[in-house]
Amino acid sequence: MDKRKTGIALFITLMVIASIMSIIAVSFTYLEKVQKDAGRTSALIQANLLYGNTVEILKRFFPAESDNNDKLALIYTMPLILNEAKSGFSLNLTCQALMIGPPINWLDEKVTSTMPEKTTITKGVFESIIEIYDIKEPNELEELLLQEITGKYTQNRDYEPRLKQQKGIVSKEQFNKVLLHYALMYDDQKVLTIPWEKYFSFIHTTKDTKIDGNYLSPEFMSVAFDIPIEIVQDSWIVGESTLSTFLTENGISKTINNKIYANKALNAMHCKQTFVYQERQYRFKFNYIKGRSNNFEFNGQN
Repeated sequence: MDKRKTGIALFITLMVIASIMSIIAVSFTYLEKVQKDAGRTSALIQANLLYGNTVEILKRFFPAESDNNDKLALIYTMPLILNEAKSGFSLNLTCQALMIGPPINWLDEKVTSTMPEKTTITKGVFESIIEIYDIKEPNELEELLLQEITGKYTQNRDYEPRLKQQKGIVSKEQFNKVLLHYALMYDDQKVLTIPWEKYFSFIHTTKDTKIDGNYLSPEFMSVAFDIPIEIVQDSWIVGESTLSTFLTENGISKTINNKIYANKALNAMHCKQTFVYQERQYRFKFNYIKGRSNNFEFNGQN
């Protein structure tokens, strides 16, 4: 990295740290009010406060329609760790690219009716995973996933189905419930060992949803473009390589559909934040997509 890029990265780092410090300043003020209320409830209040402030900072640094690739590369590779010795308060923020592969909702042809190629890509990856991991009942697994995506259930469930107002599979936790149901129904525990999050994303989708062409996972690229995983891992530089250039360099002649693969890094990330409150550590996570946040989950005490 040349001196200019180093200087820019350092400036961005300092700005991000300064902004996160403002989160702590606000949090300390509120801490004084809730310090006497021990336990999970006050920790949840603190988590919501941190969540709101963190999202505001992300909006400031990652404007919805801007090309923020340099800043995204920084936050994906360098967790923000801050401590305040006097109160013992500390936090750790880590973020990862969210759209590293197709949304699992694209399995449903109705979701991708305006662009069937999205379902073709997603089913192709799904079928490759089924073969690689030797899933016992692939048709039944796909049917269970489609039931969850569409909300049209035809088999008895041993868990409460998704909320009525929710459309599709919008979180990894929701996806995991389907996997567990399948594993118990068909006695196939292998399905629980697959790193699904390296092949798919789990979000609410619209007709404009795209895969992040700059931050594709090596696992997805390997099965989607039929390239040995070792080659992808050796030559694909996440956040720096472009998909079209990478494919050309590896002798693959394929036109990239920019309506499916975004040609600039997406402002879409999954973040986890841990914090120490009253000598206990807590964690919450959320998605940040184009200036909006969702899927806030408070995991309680670690």
